[in-house]
Amino acid sequence: MFKSLSKKIAIDLGSSKIRIVMIDDLKNDVWELSPIDFRAKILEEEACLARRKDTHKTLAIGKEALAMRGRLDSFAEIVFPFAKSRIIDQEAAAILMKELLKKVFKGMVLNPIVMVTTVAAATSLERKILSQFFYDLGFSRVNLIAAPLAAAIGAGVPVADTSGTLFLQMGSSGAQFSAIALGSLLFNEDSDFGGDRLNNEIVDHLALTENFAISLESAELLKKKVFSLASSKKTLSITGKTINGANPLELKIKSSDLEPIADRFKLEYESLINALLTRIPPDLVSDVLQKGLLMSGGLAKIDGLEDFLIAKFSFPVALLDAPDLLASMGAVAMLKNIDLFSESLAFDA
Repeated sequence: MFKSLSKKIAIDLGSSKIRIVMIDDLKNDVWELSPIDFRAKILEEEACLARRKDTHKTLAIGKEALAMRGRLDSFAEIVFPFAKSRIIDQEAAAILMKELLKKVFKGMVLNPIVMVTTVAAATSLERKILSQFFYDLGFSRVNLIAAPLAAAIGAGVPVADTSGTLFLQMGSSGAQFSAIALGSLLFNEDSDFGGDRLNNEIVDHLALTENFAISLESAELLKKKVFSLASSKKTLSITGKTINGANPLELKIKSSDLEPIADRFKLEYESLINALLTRIPPDLVSDVLQKGLLMSGGLAKIDGLEDFLIAKFSFPVALLDAPDLLASMGAVAMLKNIDLFSESLAFDA
């Protein structure tokens, strides 16, 4: 009876989204499931809560809280308690995670075990604090794995091989560019130019060039539907208002309107990749020329990114299937086969 009460979960702990998978619900290996089937097993929530500023009373969590952004009075706020594997607000982090775990753990649970993804650049102190946070939530064992390594495992990359693989993990808080071999991240470079910063750049750019104020939700739509690193004729009508007045306004935004942001994005990622390539030894460079660069994470779906990198670096570049799910899939695979993986891969137990 007690064995059935023990649960294992994997948590992809992003700065803007949290994905939780109950291992016990997965009868097959993740690689045997389609992305649709795997997504159906995930509890995915926005990594935020809404609360009163004075009393810290929680008003909503997740999607319900995010829907309140821009609509709250001056006495309430939206809090994102996690950022790049750091706990920014301990109280909000505990409340948010407890509420999410209630949705996952239905009924009594004994000695739960968790595998949590972290950014590759997380320091030993940050990992220690994060581990203790989950122990304090009642987990009997806490394992941490860097998101690029988890995503590579989720994609089925033989990460324990001596032959190296370049992996670009792109999310809301930034990008992690890693060389993976022998079960470890041998080299890593990171950038804070992620999805959240891109949204803010779109908001600021339209305010400066068009005198046009838009919400972050509208910026998110422009990022997904209009923003491109290639020449594009995509357009989208967005509702906002004038910066210096209350006049409602609807403008048709073209891809070309966002070219200055695309140029900064290209320069940032070109510099990121060059920084890592200058550090890796010749043998790994040879592996790269044969295997190319693999990309995962939600931001990796930016239009024109794959073609831009191929043209700039002259080696193969591939956007992996279901890139936003791969870190979750890898964390699940690690936890389902933890004894096997622990002998060959580097992660914190």
